[in-house]
Amino acid sequence: MTTITTRQGKQIEVISQRDLRSPLPRGAYVRAYCHIHGSDHQRSLSIQRASGWGHCFNSSCGATVLVAEWNPSVAARLLHHHEQDSPRIPSFPWLPSPRLPLALQPMLLHVTETPQPWQQNELRALSRLDVQMETALAHSQRALLYLTERGIPLSVALATGTGYLPPVMLPRFPEHHSVLQRWAARLVFPLTTPTDQGYIGRALWRWQPGMDENKHKAVLEHLGNDKGNGSVRRWIKTNPAGWFCAPFEQLARRLILVEGAFDRLTLLAAGFDEREVVALVGTALQVEWLPPQVHTVVLALDGDQGGRESSQRLTDHLTREGFAVETCLPPSDQWGKDWNERWRRIGQEGIRPLRTVCSTLRTA
Repeated sequence: MTTITTRQGKQIEVISQRDLRSPLPRGAYVRAYCHIHGSDHQRSLSIQRASGWGHCFNSSCGATVLVAEWNPSVAARLLHHHEQDSPRIPSFPWLPSPRLPLALQPMLLHVTETPQPWQQNELRALSRLDVQMETALAHSQRALLYLTERGIPLSVALATGTGYLPPVMLPRFPEHHSVLQRWAARLVFPLTTPTDQGYIGRALWRWQPGMDENKHKAVLEHLGNDKGNGSVRRWIKTNPAGWFCAPFEQLARRLILVEGAFDRLTLLAAGFDEREVVALVGTALQVEWLPPQVHTVVLALDGDQGGRESSQRLTDHLTREGFAVETCLPPSDQWGKDWNERWRRIGQEGIRPLRTVCSTLRTA
């Protein structure tokens, strides 16, 4: 066990799962007798299994703990911070061997609610159809035309695990029909978290070749009003959701953060490495998700007001956490506010500002 004090004065006990006394699973949590204050009357230590964070509810203790094996990336970052003050720290052989990141202190993971049964069923159903949806993407004229108009080669989409769920597929899986119905006629992108996989879907209902995003949005709103359900949502996500990116352990030392799924596909089509481009797709940037090998983050969000405000906020946050941060938003010109729009209109020239920034970082 290692006691770490954060810059804000909060104490965190980094423990091993071997320290847990008589652990007992309780749904999403594990309850154990607290070895920190020596309790032997009740299991006052409660730890979320997915994140590794826990708390002792004994009023005389109140310890905050992190089970290192359950969240090695955050444990590594904490221990790295501790090493700056104390050169002698316990050996944890399960920690990654590469040099630890420059982050000084993590954000505590937010405890999330357990997904509802229907959400769990939805996630299981989608995961079972991964291969079929990729096959459907390669054979759907509508989906292929949509990718073409977004400037995305089929090979790039398939390499990321992107698929398509045509409505005609649903009768083949009657046991999943009810939970999959809202995913019909959607491009489906896989999402990743440190512990789970999720999905996000982009509606292609009533889309026609030549229809831009604003026109399609209006069509979906009108379609929803006709059904009395309000607008049909262009994007839906599972719970849990996550980021559209490579597996966390494969992420590069330098990451490029973009907003949308098509921004990521655009950069991959332009030649960027799939391990370095992460699309947030509406999920917050949780610093504790970043694995230990990451040391530089390039913020390449949209060039609108929201993107500028988010970039400033994330720059401050990531800098405080010890990451090197660069910002490269699409220029304020007539070619588009996001990377996909610029790619569709002027090709590689639209990506040049980002390529220049990344080239400078490589040679710095």
